Amino acid sequence: MATVKQKALEARELLNSPAFNSLMEEIRSDAVGVFLDASCDITRITSAHDNVRAVQTIFDALQARLDAEAIKDKKDRDRASD
Repeated sequence: MATVKQKALEARELLNSPAFNSLMEEIRSDAVGVFLDASCDITRITSAHDNVRAVQTIFDALQARLDAEAIKDKKDRDRASD
């Protein structure tokens, strides 16, 4: 199982990847296009909404890994100062 540090490193690499960020922005932009198109039916709108939520879930999961690393580092510093 990957350590907190390893997971954070992987998350950081993804968040710094132009290809990854471009793909996520493309998914969001496509969804916005659906939202702004009055001719889209509810099925397409629902699908676009699901895609936006999925992208946000991915970013939230990556941020959670970075947050877990920060918490671990702080706990380690606090223990070292005791």
